[in-house]
Amino acid sequence: MYQTRNLKERMILFVSIFLPILIYQLANFSASFVDTTMTGHYHTLHLAGVSMATSLWNPFFTFLTGIVSALVPIIGHHLGQNREEKVASDFYQFIYLSLGLSLLLFGLVFLGGPLVLSNMNLEPLVAKVAIHYLWYLAFGIIPLLLFSVVRSILDALGLTRLSMYLMLLLLPLNASFNYILIYGAFGFPEMGGAGAGLGTSLAYWVLLILSIVVAKRHSKIKKYQLWKIRPLDKKGLLEGMRLGFPIGGTVFAEVVIFSVVGLLMAKFSSLVIASHQSAINFSNLMYAFPMSISNAMAIIVSYEIGAQRLDDVRKYCTLGRVTALGFAIFTLTFLYLFRHQVASLYGTNKEFIRLTSVFLTYSLFFQLADTFAAPLQGILRGYKDTKVPFYLGLIGYWGVALPVGLLLDHLTNLGPFAYWFGLIISLVVSGILYQLRLNHIQKRN
Repeated sequence: MYQTRNLKERMILFVSIFLPILIYQLANFSASFVDTTMTGHYHTLHLAGVSMATSLWNPFFTFLTGIVSALVPIIGHHLGQNREEKVASDFYQFIYLSLGLSLLLFGLVFLGGPLVLSNMNLEPLVAKVAIHYLWYLAFGIIPLLLFSVVRSILDALGLTRLSMYLMLLLLPLNASFNYILIYGAFGFPEMGGAGAGLGTSLAYWVLLILSIVVAKRHSKIKKYQLWKIRPLDKKGLLEGMRLGFPIGGTVFAEVVIFSVVGLLMAKFSSLVIASHQSAINFSNLMYAFPMSISNAMAIIVSYEIGAQRLDDVRKYCTLGRVTALGFAIFTLTFLYLFRHQVASLYGTNKEFIRLTSVFLTYSLFFQLADTFAAPLQGILRGYKDTKVPFYLGLIGYWGVALPVGLLLDHLTNLGPFAYWFGLIISLVVSGILYQLRLNHIQKRN
């Protein structure tokens, strides 16, 4: 990170941070994308099982990775204030926090997941696949969170390109392990959809090992002495939790809404479940664009705030949001023109493709709403403002999505699409609330 003096320099710095994050996010979302597409081609009921398991997994996964992401603004403020000696200590506090959270999530997934799924009146095969997928996925929790910590420190140090290269390795690793375990290649047992969970876990273990090896040898990281173990620091740990839990909670509130809707789909046919999740899965992939801008804004804004360059903060905010709008135009056009082709990636059944295409049409409005809301979340994180946005997110998501969805389902013949209307409206309301909060913060500063 460095100080910029004109629009050209700001654009160069922003793009140099944003593009690697974008590629990273696309690769990150691809793990779920690869799991669902490969499982969908194996068997539609197996896809439904993986979809149900994903509805339970995603909220907790994003909650914990959201907590870990608080390391980015903390380190950004240190660097902006030239307090580099504090970097290593905070890094280790998040390592300790991640290990504790990993054990907690492992218990919830391994014990609580089957309990929930067994009471959802799913078809026996769908329930079996979902339970086993969750169990195997649980073994990848520790490497996933530890890698998230390593990635956060790399991003905060401006090494987003290195994060990108590491995450790109996830694609071939996940696809290879999935192929072997889903279809039983090379003498391995044929595990179907459950094999996708184990394949993803193995891919994250390999990725963690590679990231440690690469980061340990990187010249720009050596001066921070990250490999000299630091003791547990109660003050630093509490600061991380103070900032991290609201971030995780905000993401959790949003993702849980989508997961609850996914669980509500259980009252419809297995075909609807599979189509809904396939459309959500691809929408998540497209969400990589606004999310990447959000993460880039958190990095840049935190550094500029630490350096007390508030005018530059506002200029970067405008640049980031204009960039988000540009990408939204691209993704909306692409998804509208190729929605049928996208649907066919997940399965070959004609009715499945038709239904998935309809869901994808609704997802266009997701992309538009996210373009407005996501950059605002990153900007507020850069200000270290996380608590109030958490409450605003709760109001926007929980106060709107489910009530509207349930009401439309009761009063209209929209069926599963009623809940998509509720989701879209909740994203719009949340974005408006975040904008009002940012206006307040900037007036105060």
